[in-house]
Order: sequence, then C-alpha cells, then structure tokens
Amino acid sequence: MITIIGAGPAGSYLAYLLAKNGKEVTLIEEHEKIGMPVQCTGIVTSSIEKFIKLPAKVIANKLSNVIAVSKNNKVQIETEEIVMWRNRFDEFLAEIACDAGAKILLSHQFCDFNGKNSIIVKDKKNSRIKKITSNIFVGADGPSSAVAKAFSLCSNTNFYIGMQAKVRLKMDINSFETYFGSDFPNFFGWVVPESEDTARLGLASLKNVKNAKEFFYNFLEKRTGKKEILCWESGIIPIYNPEQIIQKDNIYLIGDAASQVKATTGGGIIPSLKAAHTLYDCIINNKSYSKELKKNVGRELLLHLKIRNMLNKFSDEDYDYLLRLMSQEKIKKILKKYDRDTPMPLVLNLLLKEPRFLLFSKFF
Repeated sequence: MITIIGAGPAGSYLAYLLAKNGKEVTLIEEHEKIGMPVQCTGIVTSSIEKFIKLPAKVIANKLSNVIAVSKNNKVQIETEEIVMWRNRFDEFLAEIACDAGAKILLSHQFCDFNGKNSIIVKDKKNSRIKKITSNIFVGADGPSSAVAKAFSLCSNTNFYIGMQAKVRLKMDINSFETYFGSDFPNFFGWVVPESEDTARLGLASLKNVKNAKEFFYNFLEKRTGKKEILCWESGIIPIYNPEQIIQKDNIYLIGDAASQVKATTGGGIIPSLKAAHTLYDCIINNKSYSKELKKNVGRELLLHLKIRNMLNKFSDEDYDYLLRLMSQEKIKKILKKYDRDTPMPLVLNLLLKEPRFLLFSKFF
C-alpha cells in the first residue's frame, strides 16, 4: 500500500499513475474541498498536454503572446500558454486518480509518523485520531510540508512571498504581461487575462510580507490606475534547493514539498508532473528516486536556479538590453519553439544564434 499526503497536482497525479498500474493508493487531504485555497496563477505552457489531456472545464483561457516589459523597453513574443482554473485542475487530477482506483480521505490532517510503516492522522470533521499503515509514504503536502518536518527532511530552503489579486482590467485577452526591473526586485510581476474584463495581477518578493505588499500595491496602482481588487490570494513559493533530501527509507517528497519549482518563474506544476513520473518509475522498478531525479527534473531545475541567481544581479539597464536582444526576429523564433519547460535546448539555441547573450555570463 502507498499513502500520499497532499492531493495537489503532484500527489494526485502520482496517485493516478500508481493506481492505474494496480497499486493500492490512499490520498490524504487536509482540506474539505480539493483545490482550495487557490494559491497559483494557473498559467502553464502547452507542454502540459504531454502529460495529461486537459478537459475544457479546466481551461480559463489560451494565450498566444507574452509582452515582456522592462524599465525602458518592451517586446512581444509569440507563445502557447494555457490559463487554468487552478481549483478545477486539482479536482480533475483527483477525479482521474479516483477513477483509476485511488482512495481519497478529505478533511484528514497528517499529524505524525508512528513507526516505519504507520502514520497518525486526524479526521477534522469529528476530531478522531486514526492510524494508517502503509509500505510507502509520499509527502506532497506543499512548501510547509508537515511530512518533511516530521521525518527531519527539512532543509534550508528559501521562499518567495507571492501575492496575486483578481482585478477589473480590460486588456488583450490573447496576451499576458511580465514586468522586470527594480520595481520587482529578485523576481518579476505579471498580468494574466482571465476574461474580457478581469485579470490576475501579481508579483513575488524575497523580502518580508510588508515589503511584498508595498511592491504589489505600487504595481497594482501603476498598471490599473487604482487599488481596487476583486479577490486576493497569497502564499509562499519555494526556491529550488538541490541539497533538499527527497528520499529517506520508505519516505519520499514531491512537488513543492521537495522545492521542485522553477526558480526563474515560480512555476511548479509541470516540474511536479515530471517528478511524479520519475517517482512512479522508481517505486515500480525499485530505483533510487534521489539519483533518478537528478538525471532529468533536477538538472533542469538547477539550470533554472542558476538563471534566477543571474537575473537577480541585473540592473534596469541589463533588463533593457536583454529585451533588446530578445526583440530580434531570429530570437523570437527560438523563444516560440522552445518553452521554459525545456531550458537546456532553449539556452543552447539562444547562445548559438546570438552570442551577445554571453555578455550576461559575468553574473553567473
């Protein structure tokens, strides 16, 4: 039996893969409703459909352009992006896991381990304490993973403070915007259209909550001309830590619990799906998850981390120059062909086509 704590994308997709293979799987979810609270922009590249076919009910919008904005420059690039209703996406993955044979316990909170093959959970509906036995446990319970803490798998992972609001804003429904520079230190801002008159506007910061709110409201007023919001979301985004312990005996970590997030963008959905495939293969074929992950997902996430560390040293002038290089048609074609979920061929082809990108290597 395999018990997965956390029914977000990483946990539910892994449950689906394992149950489809005939494994006995139980998903433990502390919330009463899958997908709540929402703490994600829900934008992914079209490469998600290499893993799962998205039903129409999950898709809020499809985007064909990204507009990158720096202090004194702007460039529009063709792309293929999907904006998801994040709660519906989580529900969909949980549904296919159940259809494949997985069992889900909602409103059940992981409390602690009770020996090698047993955990203690609390039924939040009636406060009853239960013991669940299993051969394998997977912590897919987010960036503040209780599983990682209980089994001493925590590491010195750093976090961004992400803030996002739904706002009334009319913009091109086929394009989303990203903002870079000193108004968005150590990360970036975004505006993603949800409908013809609403959008998701947000940013993330390495600073404390107070500073993050200050940056957010400055951005909100500058972009929309007012400080009115329709609803508010916030949360922490783990920065990938290559030293994170993700496997110990029969305990595994996946997704945000394992800091499997692209440091360049804060996106964790597709890395989590990739990691789920790796962990599935390791469980089925008795391989080392730690070793196998470093061969694929870990290598990509490490490159994202190096790029993020480089970008964090950029001045406004550096971002202006970066966007000037990106405005060339030959570069736009590469950016359209290789998305951010395939960073290695993307970086290699950019350097081959435009050697001036090497000028930024001084920041590595």
